Amino acid sequence: MSRNPGSKEMLSVARGETPADISVIGGKVFSPGTREWIETGLAIKNGFIVGWGEHEAHEIIDVRGAYISPGFIDGYVSMEYTKLWIDAFVDTVLPHGTTAVAADPYQLTSVFGVRGIEELASAADKLPFTFGIYASSFAQSSQFDSTGEHAGAVEIAKLVRDFGAIGVGGLLNQTRIISGEDDVLAKIAAARGLKVIGHAPGVVGSQLDAYLSAGVESDVACLTYEEAMEKRRKGMWVFLKSGSTRHNLTEVLPVAKAFGIRNLAFSTDERELEEIFTSGHIDECLKIAVAAGLSPEDALIMASTNPAEFHGFSRLGYLSPGYQADLVILPNLTEFKPTMVFQKGTLVARSGRTMVFTVPKTSPPPWMQETVQIDLTKIGPESFSLPQPRGQVVKIISISQRGSNVREFEKEFHTDDSSINRLAILGRKSLGKDIGIGLVEGIGLKEGAIASTVARGPHSLIVVGSNSASGIDDMAHAVASLTQMGGGQVAVKNKEVLASVNLPIGGIISTLGASELREELQAVNNAAQSLGTPLSDSFRYLDLLCLAVMPELRITSLGSINVVNLIKADPLQSN
Repeated sequence: MSRNPGSKEMLSVARGETPADISVIGGKVFSPGTREWIETGLAIKNGFIVGWGEHEAHEIIDVRGAYISPGFIDGYVSMEYTKLWIDAFVDTVLPHGTTAVAADPYQLTSVFGVRGIEELASAADKLPFTFGIYASSFAQSSQFDSTGEHAGAVEIAKLVRDFGAIGVGGLLNQTRIISGEDDVLAKIAAARGLKVIGHAPGVVGSQLDAYLSAGVESDVACLTYEEAMEKRRKGMWVFLKSGSTRHNLTEVLPVAKAFGIRNLAFSTDERELEEIFTSGHIDECLKIAVAAGLSPEDALIMASTNPAEFHGFSRLGYLSPGYQADLVILPNLTEFKPTMVFQKGTLVARSGRTMVFTVPKTSPPPWMQETVQIDLTKIGPESFSLPQPRGQVVKIISISQRGSNVREFEKEFHTDDSSINRLAILGRKSLGKDIGIGLVEGIGLKEGAIASTVARGPHSLIVVGSNSASGIDDMAHAVASLTQMGGGQVAVKNKEVLASVNLPIGGIISTLGASELREELQAVNNAAQSLGTPLSDSFRYLDLLCLAVMPELRITSLGSINVVNLIKADPLQSN
């Protein structure tokens, strides 16, 4: 941590000789250094805290009886999962007390490469928020997987040198790191001493030793208490996350309760927009942790001071003179719902709403749109057909409705088995040749088809169709509809679009505000449920089906791949 070098004017306010811009009085100020609540005022000048105690000020804000915390920091997030452009994202999370994030925009990288990160960084500079942006490195998961845009060591070094990237992220393939492959080690080295964000679920023992020796310092995907214990013992930072499909907060939290909060921080990772509306953001992490027995003081440090330390947000995480005046005003230490939020000394949110005109509108350039360019003359129902002899044992991708567990199993297939759906994935610039075909259980479509261009990896187009007679016709219509839209999500029945979400920015991000986008997302999910799926958000699971860095069987543009042994799994060939 380092304090802001104050001007003579700021020092004059600190000495009590001239008025502050703002004095926040009547509250209990949290001191992370001693875990105390101090009844004192805070004097703010030029966006920074310059003193404690009573000060004359041009504006007095009385928060009598409230608790004053440093602004919350999301320790690791891929903002693209909200499907919001950066201005709408800020407008959505500020009322929850989040005033800073460490963003790993690996989805933007996979679609646009370095240009996408450059545009994100440029837009971030205009907003009342602190962004730490990691130089994402989209890593090919296997020789069977097609990749998106390239971001190698040279590109990462450029992002660090020219655009202020705070480290290297997007290292999703733990196997290649542990094996010491040259290109991956070069990407880590390109961090030049900055932080490296790891993704190593289940990695322990000698494999973890190799992973750490490669230069990775943190893990955002720890699965169990025992795993977290070993990683902490070896000095690794562990992020406790509460995402939408993947979360480890409750599993890992006992480590914090038993051994303290050193090297621990909260994150939302892949939190969808609906969860922010219904449950919150980092404020929900605090609520869950305290309800599970962690002290409010420790929880607040994990939500502010610790992530500030790890990511090098040198003027955040404390409410001390010389630190940026990011304040969260809390009525209690159980719900953690702010009544007021200040960012750099400015009131930016009140009573759950962002202040009017606080967040300026930013617009991505035209080249970030119309990226889905599939040649529809070469795509038709026949593209998604498979021979389906009655009674044959087939390989199926099975997805758990309780989370991200995706496994391979074999089952005797019958043409009238509605529990199995057809599955296909196409490159976003497909010429009809790069189409991976598979079978999936767990989506549960009885009729129609659903499709999405939010499909991790190169963000290809993934489509699932029912096992009904019209299933492949609806799949072809869904692909055509998404291509004409320029990307998004769609539900189709009898070659008619029931509902859609337009995501023109790379096929993954909307140009709408949060409330409008939420309505579209709810409509398309309701339409999918009308087709028979029991899942409340079936599109979220489509995204997981092609994440070819996680066990067990996933779909790629070259077909179904067993990620554990890197073997192509022909759905019609049993062992």
